[in-house]
Amino acid sequence: MYHPRLYGDFYDMGHKYGKLLHDKANFSLPVISKRKMEFGLSSYEVLKGYYPEVVEEITGFADGIKAAPEQLAAFLLSLGMFNTTGQCSVFAYRNNDNVIVGRNYDMLFAFKKFTESSLIAPKNKFAYIGQSDVFIGRSDGVNEKGLSIAMSFVNGREPEPGISFHFVVRKVLENCQTTNEAIQLIQSTKVSSANNFLIADRTGDIAVVESTPQKSVVRRPEETQNFIYITNQFITDGMKVFDRGGVEWSKSGERYSSLKSSLSAVDQMSLQKAKEILSDKCICLDLKKEKFGTIWSVVASLKELKIERAETKPKITNYKPDTRLDWWLRKQRK
Repeated sequence: MYHPRLYGDFYDMGHKYGKLLHDKANFSLPVISKRKMEFGLSSYEVLKGYYPEVVEEITGFADGIKAAPEQLAAFLLSLGMFNTTGQCSVFAYRNNDNVIVGRNYDMLFAFKKFTESSLIAPKNKFAYIGQSDVFIGRSDGVNEKGLSIAMSFVNGREPEPGISFHFVVRKVLENCQTTNEAIQLIQSTKVSSANNFLIADRTGDIAVVESTPQKSVVRRPEETQNFIYITNQFITDGMKVFDRGGVEWSKSGERYSSLKSSLSAVDQMSLQKAKEILSDKCICLDLKKEKFGTIWSVVASLKELKIERAETKPKITNYKPDTRLDWWLRKQRK
């Protein structure tokens, strides 16, 4: 897993990282199909109005790898649109005085070599730690205000040109302080695919946005529960019509039931308990035949901004603290 630290102007962040990959790893963009290129370019037009600062970052990264911005944008915005293979488990649990979040990112083992956990601190935006298996976009993260967001794929209807989850997660982390702010942002976004977004803030407000290009619905914890969780299906009755299913190969239903059982048995959540849950064989995927499973796992305490990460199949003992966000915030106070 790469661990870049990027801060400053959006163009400069992109150019720094792109040039580094070009010079040190001889990176170049893979060739994509005509279908993906057309979809990505249409989505790029939407992104320009949605988050122009990230368009600057794309331009900087493209200059760094000596490629056209349009080519890079089409690649990024078509990722996962026609082969949504990622399968993930996420939860948030509110104690009386804190919120603990946990996330397993499940993907083809071959993607391990592309994973990265980044400290991102854009000028005039919130700083955060975010994970991804592609540069620029993010799949989950925790920002300096104690806001957490993580996505999971749902096998929805045909994607539509718009904003992919990578950039939805980024915009939330860089601009939102509360769960309600994040919900409003997501529901006002022209998204391109079907996803669950689990959001939690340090005050204990936790929610899931079940989101498709056609519709989105907010789901809250049941009245007797202090937690909420997602795998790879929609739960709300009104959203099931947009869910084509076909994800039982990844034990999505089993993982969902196991999360409910594990979380229901907890009176007080801790980082240690969160690691135990995510490491459980019923929740942590290791599908050898499919060469597929959990390739990173993250737990965090939102009030304390404590983040720990396992950069492979999680075990209780292989999480390591990530102190980069604390380092950045202390640096800004000097």
